[in-house]
Amino acid sequence: MAGEGSRFLKEGWIIPKPLIDLNGVPLFKHAISSVAAEGISMKYSFIVRQEHIDKYAIDKQIKEVLSDANIFSVLKTTRGAVETCLMAESVICSDDSIIVMDCDLEFRSKEFTKQVREILSKPVEQVNGGLLVSFTSNLPKYSYAEVDDNNVVIRTAEKEVISNHALCGAYFFSTAKGFLKAAHRLLNDPAFTKPEFYVSLLYNYLLENHETVRMAQIEEYYSYGTPEELKIYL
Repeated sequence: MAGEGSRFLKEGWIIPKPLIDLNGVPLFKHAISSVAAEGISMKYSFIVRQEHIDKYAIDKQIKEVLSDANIFSVLKTTRGAVETCLMAESVICSDDSIIVMDCDLEFRSKEFTKQVREILSKPVEQVNGGLLVSFTSNLPKYSYAEVDDNNVVIRTAEKEVISNHALCGAYFFSTAKGFLKAAHRLLNDPAFTKPEFYVSLLYNYLLENHETVRMAQIEEYYSYGTPEELKIYL
């Protein structure tokens, strides 16, 4: 939740995007409802802009929903979502699994929840890779995954249509170790040429290490990322 929200600012929206009200609920709460599951214990970390704390008390509004949430702030826009996520590295435990999620979407996927439960039921030493969830698209503004006949991911790409499996913006990593290793490797990759450090690209390092990344199908998907998209639901 540390982006500028520049497209909303240009359209005259003053309130930060994560706090925009949709049907009486702020967008960030719509987002986290997508991954909430009965019986799965979660801890939440939110990365926000310091100016949104100072001007809109976004930290207090988050705490009203999740009193034990970890909140980290950035003073300026980072070089991308991976760098932003690492702001919360200090509260990541070695035996955690991790979901990285954008604040401007909402989805429902029974298969995603089922597979997350299966992964969490195993000792951390017995799991690797991760899990993605997709919807059908061919627009180059999204990230994509190419999969085999068993819905196992072969590779991922950002802003490049390599299949019709567009990634919805929820990224599950079976182990914190795998996530952190891939994140630091991407940040230090001298061959990296993309304008931002995208979370979707981390999976290619896991796949290179012969780890398994699966794809879950989606039943419902709602994107609130631009004023035009949000107005559909207002």
